[in-house]
Amino acid sequence: MRYKDGPDGWAARGNACHKALETHLSGEGIIFDNKWAPWIDPLLDCPLFQGAEVLALEHRLCDEKKSLGGSFDFLLKDADGKLVLGDLKTVSKKPAVKRREPATKQLGAYVAMLNTHYPFLFIDQCVTVVSGPGECKVLKEDPNKCLGQWIDAWNYFEITLEDW
Repeated sequence: MRYKDGPDGWAARGNACHKALETHLSGEGIIFDNKWAPWIDPLLDCPLFQGAEVLALEHRLCDEKKSLGGSFDFLLKDADGKLVLGDLKTVSKKPAVKRREPATKQLGAYVAMLNTHYPFLFIDQCVTVVSGPGECKVLKEDPNKCLGQWIDAWNYFEITLEDW
């Protein structure tokens, strides 16, 4: 948490990268502080976004039964026609791009909520897009794997939750 706040903190970096990706995918003009260019330039050049049709950006979802919600970063139809659900993560240093784990459980929660609210929408692939200085990497996962890990994580949470 020591590195979160301030003009150069990870929160500012993450917000700048998310905003740049959102405006890029929505076709708006992109304005960002040049200090974030090492993260944003490779992100916007990512092959995943080339020729993709944007279906949703920062789409909010909820699970009323679990009393939780969230918003995924993007839902795309890629150049091959596959529906791709994605989340963007930023890291501080280039070596961390290779070490960053995918957002499997988080994406699984989004798949579960999409299944509830849009039962005829079938996600073909989940991705975690990792942006670091000078590099962008796409971690691909099967939506069923993500969903299974989310269900396991939620079940673990429920059985370890203290009564209150």
